[in-house]
Amino acid sequence: MSVGDQEHLDDQDDIEAQLQSVRLGLTRLQRLLSSRRVHAGMAGAARVALPQQAMNVLRALGDREPLPVGDLARAARMDTGAVSRQIRVLEEEGLVERRSSPQHGSIVLVVATPEGRAMAHRFERVRGAQLSRALIEWTPEEREQLGKLMLRLVDDLQATPYLQTDGD
Repeated sequence: MSVGDQEHLDDQDDIEAQLQSVRLGLTRLQRLLSSRRVHAGMAGAARVALPQQAMNVLRALGDREPLPVGDLARAARMDTGAVSRQIRVLEEEGLVERRSSPQHGSIVLVVATPEGRAMAHRFERVRGAQLSRALIEWTPEEREQLGKLMLRLVDDLQATPYLQTDGD
């Protein structure tokens, strides 16, 4: 093995060691954000009695203009069938309404009712207040750096393809 090959392997080992805490942090954050217990805590504080998926759909709809179901599914990052089921739940609670598109009668649009918008706002206020309290001891510079690095990470992950050779 040449000196250059050895240096490349050493660099890879360094990168892998550095990424251990990044992977751990991402795993823990993903679990936290998808946790039913965390949703139940936020929902309780916001006085919301909706399942997590229904709340995700309502939050994705928010204050937007009426959306076709497919666009709402993309905004909620859910499949169309799951979103359709959650729309029924939200309709039964009076939180969303379906309307026919004025331009294309065959397209169904979904819009939040005033009650639905108020509930989504309450939920977001609880989320925002909890995040503010969690980061209150951080310096303004640390909070700004966290935001910039998270956005950079998401952008870089979205721009980086998965390669079959990575699995070998």
